[in-house]
Amino acid sequence: MAPAPPRSSAPSSTFPRERRIRRRAEFVRIQNGGHRVSTRHLLFLVAAPTEGAAHGGARRGTKSAAAPVPSGAPRLGLVASRKVGGAVARNRAKRLLREAFRRFPELFPERVDIVVILRTGAGSLGLDDVLAELRGVVPVLRRRAKEALTAASRARTEVVAERSAGDPPAPAPDQTDPTDPTDPAGS
Repeated sequence: MAPAPPRSSAPSSTFPRERRIRRRAEFVRIQNGGHRVSTRHLLFLVAAPTEGAAHGGARRGTKSAAAPVPSGAPRLGLVASRKVGGAVARNRAKRLLREAFRRFPELFPERVDIVVILRTGAGSLGLDDVLAELRGVVPVLRRRAKEALTAASRARTEVVAERSAGDPPAPAPDQTDPTDPTDPAGS
């Protein structure tokens, strides 16, 4: 039996579940309400995370063996249609974006959900090409992230204000009503 290869002490280059956007409902929410940033081969949709996603993304009642996402960590979702190319080209393009997301976290705004839609021609890009397109839109991505977080904060504040400004509580009913003819104490 061959000895196991030595483990590296370098940081993990995995893409943990907590950093992924995985459920269709999340993709739809971000695609419908996300702030758009476009390049030649990539379309970025930036949205504020929901409360569940912001706290580790685990659904209620499920146990997660992984550590929760750091509070400022962005989450990434990728979409590649057949316009990008065959399965090999689509998977390669998505792998390059995940690699950019892992290795260059400073290029992505914090505390947001990001969906990247790959466009025609993205399958032929290399890592340097992906990074060049990404670096070109970093200021715009940060501005859109700030807009998304501000809009979400404003919406949460309005919901809280509506709840607190609701109908005042009804006064407690009296024990006896003097106008009630059926009440023997009121007669």
